[in-house]
Amino acid sequence: MKNLFRILVVLGIIGVIFILTNSNVKENNVLQAPTSGNVAIPESNLITPVDEENVPRPKEGLSTYIGKDVSSFEKMFGKPDRVDPSAYGYSWWVYNQSMEYMMIGVKDKKIVQVYIAGDGLNASPFQVGQTIEDLYRTTIIESEISVSIGNNTYTFTLLEDDLKNRILVKMTDVLAQVYVDEEDEVVEAIRFMDAETLVLHQPYEMMYAGDYLAPAVPSTAKQISIDRANEKQLFALTNIYRVKHGLDELTYDYFISKTARQHSEEMVIQHYFSSESPGYGDLQSRLSTEKIDYKKAAENIAENYYDAAEVVHGWLNSDDHRDTLLDEDMTNAGVGVFGRMYTETYVSRELGEDSSSNTPAKE
Repeated sequence: MKNLFRILVVLGIIGVIFILTNSNVKENNVLQAPTSGNVAIPESNLITPVDEENVPRPKEGLSTYIGKDVSSFEKMFGKPDRVDPSAYGYSWWVYNQSMEYMMIGVKDKKIVQVYIAGDGLNASPFQVGQTIEDLYRTTIIESEISVSIGNNTYTFTLLEDDLKNRILVKMTDVLAQVYVDEEDEVVEAIRFMDAETLVLHQPYEMMYAGDYLAPAVPSTAKQISIDRANEKQLFALTNIYRVKHGLDELTYDYFISKTARQHSEEMVIQHYFSSESPGYGDLQSRLSTEKIDYKKAAENIAENYYDAAEVVHGWLNSDDHRDTLLDEDMTNAGVGVFGRMYTETYVSRELGEDSSSNTPAKE
């Protein structure tokens, strides 16, 4: 009987040690994009939109640059901090100033898209930080929106969650995606674009009559450049939203990024979707392999989102992923992107703790 009691005590101690040594590592489920698995549906009977009463296009603000030569934008805002490639035929001009963070999509020297995350910018008729009460009061929100490009018609259907946090608004000659933070009940970002860019992104369920418009498949070398660009954008937006919530920015870590990148690539190649790798183990094991020290670690993974901005928006509106992204204990992070697979890994370290892996991301 005494031996049995001793065995139970030992097992209990082992169990407590196991819990204590593993509770500091958090692995969230892979977040799927809202359009995962959706296929554009050809439909010959779509009605071409004629003389619709669209929301009037603003006469001021960043949306007025859609369709204009990029030189007019450069005269007003100066040269970008960097230029990134994209998978959709345009280049991203990135203006990486925290409260004035924006990205401009440029194709053939014309502006086709403006993404706004900084609340110091004029996003009329919307505004970053605007309450959803004010948004709903001043905006006509519809669940189905059609656009025409030449003789082709494309109809987008917004699902219930889209109508709550990823609203599509059609204005004269421009469209707007309004991203809402459901928990804080405010607008977190706005994306203005032309019809072709919306169709190429296909962010909602889509039916079409006429030609199917799809982006060209990039070369392997260009895809690698696109992946690196998405990593930079994802990391920057992570810090922007942390700062907005009163948290410290995360420090970029090369070796954490290395393991995150390896994990994203392996998930795509081996067709699994989990923080646990068949070859390298769980997050704790993967960090250990790279000799990465930490007090606490966590990971967010997303799949099938068409760009980094959509990924961060998805994480902010998913409870577990939001808690991880906005964890006040985290101090360092790394990002790995492979195609449409995104991994962001976070760790906390002691203040002032030295690490050879703290190599800043190249801008």
